[in-house]
Amino acid sequence: MEPETIRKQSLSKAKKLGYPINPELPLLGDIEIRRSQEELLDRMLCLFTCVACSFGFPKQLGWSWLAQEGLLERVTPDESLYLRNKDNSDLDKYAPHVETVWTLAWIGKVHDTLEFNQTCTNDMVNLFPNLKASASSERFRHQCQMRSVEEIAPKLDLAYCIHWAIQHETENKLELPKKPKRLRPYILINRRHALEWLFCEEPWDEVPMDID
Repeated sequence: MEPETIRKQSLSKAKKLGYPINPELPLLGDIEIRRSQEELLDRMLCLFTCVACSFGFPKQLGWSWLAQEGLLERVTPDESLYLRNKDNSDLDKYAPHVETVWTLAWIGKVHDTLEFNQTCTNDMVNLFPNLKASASSERFRHQCQMRSVEEIAPKLDLAYCIHWAIQHETENKLELPKKPKRLRPYILINRRHALEWLFCEEPWDEVPMDID
């Protein structure tokens, strides 16, 4: 699908969801996936573990599970600090990233629903290895398959357009319309982060998130 066609669809969807649109935003252009399926799975499982700990799974057990799966070298410095920190004052730090994990899981065909007017399902945890049982991630890895650029590009473009709208409203102190279809801003931004990461070579915490 041509970038112009993708953008036309993105602007139409964003408008229907109640966001301001900007037809002058740069198009995606030629994009290429820069991450392997193994990298996707490693990132997904590391972040899932941090999210699980934010919802009550013991950090020490989360760290042990990552060690069991050979993933300690794949956690980011920030994730490592979080998991090894015995002070629970930051316990819920990764809770908002449940939507980031949901997006990565969609990319890996763990599920088939990534709509920008719906949050992740309440049973998302059941799609992943059972951390409480110290379950291996081997079966999970075999079931995953990365989606194509053609499938991912429209989601990335829509996330980009909506991120622009969110910042535009914030900078101009616009009154947000009360639209039931609109998700909280952090959800859209975290989803875009996951999608952008696929197409860049920067570390996870340094993914470019420009909007103009």
